[in-house]
Amino acid sequence: MKMQHRYSPSLADTRYDAIVIGSGIGGLSTAVLLAKAGKKVLVLEQHYEPGGFTHTFRRKNFVWDVGVHYVGQVNIKDALLKKAFDYLSEGKLKWADMGDVYDQAIIDGDVYNFRSGYENQVKQLIEYFPEEENGIRAYFKLLKKVSANSVMFFSERTMPAWLSKTVGYFLRKGFYIA
Repeated sequence: MKMQHRYSPSLADTRYDAIVIGSGIGGLSTAVLLAKAGKKVLVLEQHYEPGGFTHTFRRKNFVWDVGVHYVGQVNIKDALLKKAFDYLSEGKLKWADMGDVYDQAIIDGDVYNFRSGYENQVKQLIEYFPEEENGIRAYFKLLKKVSANSVMFFSERTMPAWLSKTVGYFLRKGFYIA
């Protein structure tokens, strides 16, 4: 796979199996999947650097990200997202640990830390809002349920209409909350 950094009119003289417009995470993932399937792919990007919201910008002495700055579940060996990134990158993508506190919200001068790990975050929120412990635990339990059922829900969306009408309800039903 060769990456060219400038547009050249000769690109129009070449035949491609697919042309992907945009080099964000979706465009690059699609291009890699097609290339791994043996397709000849052209990725077009208007910005001078590929990556969309997955890269950082530098201005003078400042560096910042414009979008994705942390991705969950990439540290869990059997997580679908980890497997997908490993497949796309052939295991070469290495993730930086964000540490125990991976984000903060500052509201009216009060600092609220977001902690790595399910139990750590639950405990942190209960520490901030002890009177809401039952609600916090119920919320996180609901998140686990929705997460567990989302794969089937979104898989159903990829099916042909006839198949979705036949089995779709059964795939989606766990996603709906009563």
